Amino acid sequence: MKKNGIPSRRSNLLLFFLLKPLMFLFTRVFLGYRCRDRYRIKKGESVILLSNHQTDYDPFCILPCFSRPLYPVATDNIFSGALGRFLARIGVIPKKKGAADTQTTLRILRTLRNGASVMLFPEGNRYYAEFRYYIAPTLARFIKTTKATVVLFNLHGGSGVSPRFKHRNRRGKFYGEIKRVLRYDEYSLLEDGELYRIITDGISVFDSDSGERYRSGARAEYLERMLFVCPKCKKTETLASSGDRVFCLNCGLSVIYREDLHFESDDPEFGFSRLIDWWSFQKKYMRELAAEPGETVFGDGAVRLFRTERFKKKVLLAEGELTADCSSLCIGGKRFGFDGITAVSVVSGRNLTFSCGDADYMIRGGERFNPLKYVFLINRHNAGSRGWEDRYFNLED
Repeated sequence: MKKNGIPSRRSNLLLFFLLKPLMFLFTRVFLGYRCRDRYRIKKGESVILLSNHQTDYDPFCILPCFSRPLYPVATDNIFSGALGRFLARIGVIPKKKGAADTQTTLRILRTLRNGASVMLFPEGNRYYAEFRYYIAPTLARFIKTTKATVVLFNLHGGSGVSPRFKHRNRRGKFYGEIKRVLRYDEYSLLEDGELYRIITDGISVFDSDSGERYRSGARAEYLERMLFVCPKCKKTETLASSGDRVFCLNCGLSVIYREDLHFESDDPEFGFSRLIDWWSFQKKYMRELAAEPGETVFGDGAVRLFRTERFKKKVLLAEGELTADCSSLCIGGKRFGFDGITAVSVVSGRNLTFSCGDADYMIRGGERFNPLKYVFLINRHNAGSRGWEDRYFNLED
């Protein structure tokens, strides 16, 4: 039974204790994950957990570290069909990715004021490369409104064990720890800017600085889900990967992605050390992109277009070739002008999601589909035409 839209804490407590050993076993065996800390939520205490976001499995890694349930905030793209109804029933809070969502904010407040606890990834997106996504400064003011205990949690090694572009997981050190606990009587005295700094610094983790190694014979495979511009010949959509290497089919550039999450190449024209370097180069390339009106910039074959709606099954609208110029996407005879797109993002490794008019859509490509390049292209147009700032995948440094 629900109270104010929040599932019964008694029924969720029972479900939590039943699933907790399974989550622990799954993350330990499948990911090699260990949690270094435990937190006992006192009776009557509401907690808002803030964490960095490294893998698709982060909620399962974090939940067993707590004595009581935490209600995760998750992208509404997973709230389709029977799965969506089940997630809503157990208290998972849906949020529209890449857009402000007042209903989500109110739902979080109701959950906390009902005596429950919430798990929130403030960046709203899991890592592609090692950097922190934009976090709205209003987060500090919102935290003060909740009056909840704030737990800052760090996940380490997830970008090595299960990177966003991966085809399969790697083996290496992956663990979680509590960085800091802030209680209301402590943070209520802080200026909003100081609390914001404590939160953002507290969830910043850079795995490539750790010196740890992540073992896999396919470390570089599927990097073209993230990388789409060759830094040597400046051609797009010419990158491929195999084993521990990513290479360009146009100029022959060959780069090793090492176990320590750094690049290595014998080519003197390649100067990148980490994924963030290549990421930043691609953003610069997109900022300076020159294309004629109507000229095809990117294209992919064998993709499918779905219309999505929360709690309903996805509806297939079209399939075939996807092309994009500097102002629109076209697939299966359907055209979506960038001017009408109000939110765009990437879900998992190969799904492009966007909102256009009153509807939400998803484009799903093949195993090596790169949706990121389309997000950058849309943001490039909308930032220039109407000052739109997509804080997740903007083109600013």
